[in-house]
Amino acid sequence: MKIKVLALTIALSCSSSWAASIDKANLLSEHGLISLAKEELIDLIFSNSNSEIKAKAYYELGNISFENNQVSAALNSWKKLVEIYPSSSEAKLVKDRLEELSQIVGENAKESVDNAIAASYLKHADFWSDDRSNTFVIDSSWIPKVEAANKWYDKVISEYANTKAARIAYEEKLRTLLGWKERGQYGSSYGVESDFDTYMPQVLQTFASLESDFPNAPTLQAFRYQIAEAYWSAKEWDNTREWLNAVIEKSNGKDNFYKDTAERRLKKIEY
Repeated sequence: MKIKVLALTIALSCSSSWAASIDKANLLSEHGLISLAKEELIDLIFSNSNSEIKAKAYYELGNISFENNQVSAALNSWKKLVEIYPSSSEAKLVKDRLEELSQIVGENAKESVDNAIAASYLKHADFWSDDRSNTFVIDSSWIPKVEAANKWYDKVISEYANTKAARIAYEEKLRTLLGWKERGQYGSSYGVESDFDTYMPQVLQTFASLESDFPNAPTLQAFRYQIAEAYWSAKEWDNTREWLNAVIEKSNGKDNFYKDTAERRLKKIEY
C-alpha cells in the first residue's frame, strides 16, 4: 500500500512539474524568448511525460511558431499532434484547420525537398526568377474591405469565445469599424470615416459586446475615447459629452491619460 501511495505521489509531482514547463514556455514566448520557449516544449515532447502533456506541448509549439509567422513549422507540429495523439482535445482543435494552414504554406512558404538533385534544380530555377514575388497579389477593387475583415473577426469571436483570440478579434473589429482613410488625394475612406450612419451603430454594438465579454480589457478606455472622437467629428455634441464623461466615470477617480484628455476636451466641444 505504501508503495502505491509513493508511486501516486511521484506521478502527481511529475505531472505538476511538466505542466509548469508548459506554463514556463508560454511565459518565455510572451517575453520574446521564442527559442527558449520552443526548447522547453521540445524537451517535454522527448521526456517521459504522459500523452496529455505531450499533446499540449505539440499544440503550444505550433501556436508559438504560428504567432511568429513560421507557418510551415506550425503546420508540421500540428500534423504530428493529430497523427500521434488523435483523440486529444488539442488535436480536435486543429484537425479541421490543417487544410487551411496548408493553403497558407503553399502560398507563402518554401517547402523542403527530400531529393538533393531535385533541390539543386529548384535552386537553379530560383536564381533566374528571384525577382518574382512569393506572395500572391489579390486585387481588392470593389470588395467591401470592412465587411470582408469583419467576417473573419466574427468567426474568431464565435468559435473561440471568451479567449484571448476573441478579445483581440473584438478590438481589431472595432478599429476596422472606426475606419481609416487611404493616403493620397484620391484615397478611399472606410468604416465610420466613410459612412457614419451605417457603421457607428456597429461600433456601439461591438464595443458593448467587448465590454460584456471582457470587462477588464485594457483597451476599453481607449475605445471609449475613440467613440467620443467619432461623435465629435460628426458634430454630435451631446453624444460626445456622454462618452467623454463615461471615460472619466470609468477611471474611478484615478488620474490617467484618457481621463485627463477627456476632461480637457470637455472644456471645449463645439467648434
